[in-house]
Amino acid sequence: MIEGEFNNTSLTEGEKIRIVFLFQIPSFWPSWESVYRACVEDERYDVRLVLLDELAFSKVQMAGAEEFLIENALRYTRFGEFDFSGYKPHIVMLQSPYTSHRVAEALSYRFVSMGTRVVYIPYGIEISDTPLSRVSHFYTFAVLNAWRIYVISEKMAEIYKEYCPNRFAIRVTGLPRFDAYSRQNMKPFSKEIERLIGNRKVILWKMHFPKTEDNTLVTPNLDEYLKFARTIEQIQELFFVFMPHPIMLARQSEFVDQISQEKSDSIIDLLREAENVYVYEISDYRPAILRADAVIIDRSALMIEAPVTGVPILYMYNPDNVEEMTEAIRPLVESFYQGTGADDMCRFIEMFQNGDDPKKEERAKAFRKCVPYTDGKCGERVANDMVGSLISEKTAVKQRIAIFAVGKVLKYYWNETAVLRSESFEIIALSDNNASVWDTDFNGIPIVSPEGLRDYDFDLLVIFSEQYFKDIYKQLVHEVIIDIDKIMRFDKFLIQFCGG
Repeated sequence: MIEGEFNNTSLTEGEKIRIVFLFQIPSFWPSWESVYRACVEDERYDVRLVLLDELAFSKVQMAGAEEFLIENALRYTRFGEFDFSGYKPHIVMLQSPYTSHRVAEALSYRFVSMGTRVVYIPYGIEISDTPLSRVSHFYTFAVLNAWRIYVISEKMAEIYKEYCPNRFAIRVTGLPRFDAYSRQNMKPFSKEIERLIGNRKVILWKMHFPKTEDNTLVTPNLDEYLKFARTIEQIQELFFVFMPHPIMLARQSEFVDQISQEKSDSIIDLLREAENVYVYEISDYRPAILRADAVIIDRSALMIEAPVTGVPILYMYNPDNVEEMTEAIRPLVESFYQGTGADDMCRFIEMFQNGDDPKKEERAKAFRKCVPYTDGKCGERVANDMVGSLISEKTAVKQRIAIFAVGKVLKYYWNETAVLRSESFEIIALSDNNASVWDTDFNGIPIVSPEGLRDYDFDLLVIFSEQYFKDIYKQLVHEVIIDIDKIMRFDKFLIQFCGG
């Protein structure tokens, strides 16, 4: 998305910021909750909560959305009944980055074309560091179209800078999902669950749905999970809260192959019959984390939240397909106990029962490093940043332009014409593949390496070469990681911006 391609709805003096929270997925609510509360309590905002009940082709996680809003006394309007064109929101907050979760009328580009700024707060943590996962983290259309993306740490911001074309949308505020732990304002377990627990210690077992990458299972071997599930009923002195991914509960999911689905179903059915197990299907997972005395978990965003309580954590992985982790969270995951099968899970349980936790200090130190913002004010920081960013937009008038290829074409248009000295734009950087001109300047404009372009927040990158346009374009998109919508041919640029 090129800033300025569509005119953003401006904020006039004394006007409240109109913001829409587009709600779809109950389990994603913690990513928003403190931001929503902060905006509702802030007189600078006019807040609307809109339920997107018109579902797209990926629907599993949307189940129970309206019931969640009613249960939590959240006032909302259905998407089909909300007049976006009449309300003219300055901002729309999206819960999910995936196009498959939204109908065409609710796609991020549709809001951008209306002049609305898209804001996205990661519902989970960018965990995996593989080429395929980088696409999911950094190249979804909602991420590419976002005006602001709020992330957990400076280290995570560095990763976005390296891989995400929309890197200048990033702001580091910490994730609002951690705010509730500081404030201790969550609902406790129900009396029914507490009655089942009795005086026993609680083990939270969080299981992701069987995930494959390149046709290889990334998550632990399901036969090992089945083996462990069969032993649980023999450990009556402990109570297990089993939290399966919503896709597992759907049965016959489009995301899971038939054999894995059958094994997943068997695990759930087996645990439902156990007297000392509660299958947790409640959208708000946080009370289960707070109630746990120990946690067993595989690849999941919850593995970054679980350390907030300080309890022992066992991380389960597939030894035949060890998943690379991003640098922003790897130290934390490495501070967990590690396991690959049922025997490791049993040894962890035995260690816990003996009262041992030798990695406690290491885990606490890693948590402070990877999750630096746990002061309960992440939502407030997001709300304040949006206000400040909107106000600062009033002074941003000129388009910021970068130019690639410092050759004869550029020099002709600079020396022989006045088209590159227009008042409507500012040339902030030049770049070229010729290393001899790097770290010099051209008429006071810095010339940087192609990778150096990542440090400049420009609206357009114009390629001043016809002969090598195709090769340069591929280089900028696939190697330098520049947003394709920001790249323009110099002939189009001259006509559109210079009247040339």
